[in-house]
Amino acid sequence: MRRGVRIAVGVGLLALVAYGVVSWIFSDKLIAQQFTALGENDPSEYGLPEPEATTIRGDEVDLAAWYFENPRDAGCAVVMLHGFSGSKAEILAVSPVFWKRGCDVLAYDARGHGESSRALLTYGVHEREDLLRAVEWLAAKTELPRSKIGLAGWSYGAATAIQAASEAGGDVAFVLADSSYSSLRDIAEVQAEKQFGTWATLFVPGALVVSAVRARFDGTRPAPASAIEDVRSPVLLVHSRQDGFTPVEHSERIYENSDHSRTRLVIPGWEAPHAHSFTENPVAYTEVVDRFLDEFAPGFGVRPER
Repeated sequence: MRRGVRIAVGVGLLALVAYGVVSWIFSDKLIAQQFTALGENDPSEYGLPEPEATTIRGDEVDLAAWYFENPRDAGCAVVMLHGFSGSKAEILAVSPVFWKRGCDVLAYDARGHGESSRALLTYGVHEREDLLRAVEWLAAKTELPRSKIGLAGWSYGAATAIQAASEAGGDVAFVLADSSYSSLRDIAEVQAEKQFGTWATLFVPGALVVSAVRARFDGTRPAPASAIEDVRSPVLLVHSRQDGFTPVEHSERIYENSDHSRTRLVIPGWEAPHAHSFTENPVAYTEVVDRFLDEFAPGFGVRPER
């Protein structure tokens, strides 16, 4: 009997150790990846001038940023945020949506990405503080009130924008959140199953616990679907139904918890992969943004003739 108990305890301990090891490996994939800058990118391809390269002090990190001052000086500015594994260069293609309105544009590499400081990722907990400090920097640079500064993010950046706006008290002009995940747990489960199989979802809770300890954050906090309840600024959610990375249900979940009087969810009528609704149909995408701004932020820049 005692031998049986010892064997059972031994097997249990081995299983616990194995679970911990796999959870650590999975946590590395979640929070410890470091992404270098993409290749050369010419801002002039998108009608932008040479940027002012600068460094913004975030939440204990340095953020490598580009600031584009618009010669039209229409009294508006936008912070643009790239997706997971990307960099500030990848979102310049979308900048004409706001640049043609006469708005200044600020883009920066998120922590652990591009040329910014190496840091563990927290899916919005520390990133939201980075963004709020970037907004402060932009407000000081342009001498604009935060009510004339919009936030526009794609994927990882979209989730960061929603979570930062939940703490901004309605000060920012609007939030454009394209292809956001609903929570860290939700997207971790989706990707665990896609990349490794259903069995891998068993290790997501452990990976989240390990990630939270390693990166010093509450693993339940990165949840745009919860944060949206505290957002007081207008929000435009865009999500392609063909998104193969983050299912459209994530944005639908965010929308369900939002204030529908100032939130719009648009599922484009054209096909597009994850976070590429603009690149697949720039004209129609710009019209979506224009209608949203006409409704919720009239006078944000100068509406161009399309």
